[in-house]
Formats: sequence, structure tokens, C-alpha cells
Amino acid sequence: MLGEETFHPDTRALLAYGRALAGAGAAPKKGGADQVLERLFVIERTKDGRMPIRTFGKDLIALFGRDLRDHDFSRLMLAPDLNLVNALIDACAAAGEPGIIRVVATTGSGKALGAEVLLTPLKVDHALGNRFLGLFQPLGGEEFLDGDVIQLLKLGSLHPPSAKVPKGMRLVVVND
Repeated sequence: MLGEETFHPDTRALLAYGRALAGAGAAPKKGGADQVLERLFVIERTKDGRMPIRTFGKDLIALFGRDLRDHDFSRLMLAPDLNLVNALIDACAAAGEPGIIRVVATTGSGKALGAEVLLTPLKVDHALGNRFLGLFQPLGGEEFLDGDVIQLLKLGSLHPPSAKVPKGMRLVVVND
């Protein structure tokens, strides 16, 4: 992914883990992403467009002011941003690899926190649906929120995985 050296070290650790799960990278060193456990969440993408959160780490509960399990992840974003995030999730699912969203997380009083959200597809039983492991990685300055809780994620930039040519597809060039 172009420019990935600018991502937070914890985001890069989980990026390596997601690529290893997809078979597109070397396995990360043991314990390389252990420190992110309480900033992880899992979302399910349903056929009707909802994205219920299935798990939500303790650090996230503190930042968002409550446990968002069973809350719809898509309700944390404005509709135009959500359309772009859905495109990123589609790209992640097609490539089987993680993508990253840079966001500005805002509170009800207008305080803001920069963050990265990494999403990577999970290989789970079909009965569990289409699930993605997520990391919410603040980029520093949590103390400036002064106890206010995050209510909205505003899109800053998208960093999708590299597109892959579908298996069995041939590229054909026609010069007329």
C-alpha cells in the first residue's frame, strides 16, 4: 500500500497480520500486535447494508462512552462518507486483505481526534456472515477530548488494498 510507512506502528502491525491471514505477506513476529487487543472490534456486513458491531474492546468503550456491541457501525458516519467506506470494504473483501481509513473522530461538543481505522476480512463460518476485524487507532491527543465521547467519524482519506485480477480472468487488448 503506497505510503503505509506513515501509518501508526500499531496499525502497521495489524496490517501485517491481516496480510498474513490472506496469504499475501509474511507472518508477523510473535506478539507483534498484542498491545492493540482493547482497540479491536468486529463488524458484520449484512445483506441489507447494516454493519452491526459484534465485539468492542475496553479502550474503545472509554473513547465512545459505551459498549457499541450490536450498534450499527454505519451510523457513526455521514452518508457520503459511508458510501466511500463501503467501497473500501468491497475492495478489502475482493482482495482478501486489509484497508485503512483515516478519520477525524468528533464529539458532541466539537472536539476532534485523528484516528486510523483498519478493516480486514475474517475467514469465518458462512453462518456467521461476512465479518471484518477492525482496529480503531487514535493518533494521539485523547486527553484533549477532556472526557467527551466520540459520536461521529468523518472521513479523511481511504487506503484500500491493491486490486487483484480475478482468478480465471484474462486481460485482452484489442487494437482496432
